[in-house]
Amino acid sequence: MNAYYNSLLQVDLNKISTNWKTIQSALPDHCQCIPVLKGNAYGAGLVPVAKALYASGASFLAVAQVSEGILLRSAGLKDAEVFVLGGVPQPLLAAAVSHRIGLTLFSAATAYALEAECARQQVNAFPVQIKIETGLHRNGVLPGEELDELIEALRNCPHLKAAGAFSHFAEGEVYGSPLTMRQFAKFQRGVAQLKAAGICPPLLHICNSGASEWFDAAICTGVRIGRRLYMDSQKHPGEHGAIAEACCWQSSVTNLRTLAPGETLGYDGAWTAPRATRVAVVCVGYADGLCPQLADAHAPVLVGDCRAPLLSTCMDQCFVDVTDIPCQIGDVVTFFGESAGGVHLSAQEVAGLIGDEGVFLTSLLTARVGRIYLGLGTSA
Repeated sequence: MNAYYNSLLQVDLNKISTNWKTIQSALPDHCQCIPVLKGNAYGAGLVPVAKALYASGASFLAVAQVSEGILLRSAGLKDAEVFVLGGVPQPLLAAAVSHRIGLTLFSAATAYALEAECARQQVNAFPVQIKIETGLHRNGVLPGEELDELIEALRNCPHLKAAGAFSHFAEGEVYGSPLTMRQFAKFQRGVAQLKAAGICPPLLHICNSGASEWFDAAICTGVRIGRRLYMDSQKHPGEHGAIAEACCWQSSVTNLRTLAPGETLGYDGAWTAPRATRVAVVCVGYADGLCPQLADAHAPVLVGDCRAPLLSTCMDQCFVDVTDIPCQIGDVVTFFGESAGGVHLSAQEVAGLIGDEGVFLTSLLTARVGRIYLGLGTSA
């Protein structure tokens, strides 16, 4: 099937597995590395990545939606601990309970609704994670009166088991962030409030990929790792363990045009040639997941082993300036990853041009991009 796609994302499952092991080995013995596999494992492929990580020892897997958890169960991951990080529409509570997909609690109302569903299905010790609001202001229960209300609800919900408590940093990637430190202090107050009420969740986690690289004091009994499974920090590459970039997105040149000075290309004359310019047309566009902002920033791609700037993108095609490099129809174009000649273009570098992370780029990739899996006995 992969022979019929205009572009392919190559995913090295051995590298992802090794990255997880590298992170886990650097954590204290009492702490577990929790892979975050939301958004189709950031575009890399939920089921193949989850299976590779579970085979490597990751027994606790985090997703964002009940449907993702059901996909993991249907793929044979019956014994893995799977939980949903965010809010869930109440009509999905029944499916979560029947598939034993742990849920996040941040309101008494949801606790009571979930208790009723567990009682109906006769499910005991259903695992829940208590989300504590510390400053991101998304989902969470504030320490104090709000948390007391949830604690009271949990006392009245005998079918529920508080398996964990967590929060999320708003700027965990910012080394030494005062906001991050204030959030951790608020999280500690929330945990202390739970413990004073006799609720002692074994799994406590607030660090994401960024914070896990610098905020050692906030590493509790778990860390949630998303970006670091696939690539290193764009701010301090290589300083925090041998994290390898695991994904490579490639397509090819389908046409070459020469523009005279002043001629335009793309819709609405998106780009104007300042000189005689040789342009390569590549057979992917924003419908494949190529972010138009990258073209606006003239982000680099690799044509063969040579860097060349993006000029514009349409729905199904994009344009690259190849005036100063050799290029012919059929040449491989690498949007991030490693070329056949061993030249590496980091997704972190490319995403940094538009103020984002490399996993933003992989998460955008649609079903029109074929996936090839390397390693751990998995093929395309």
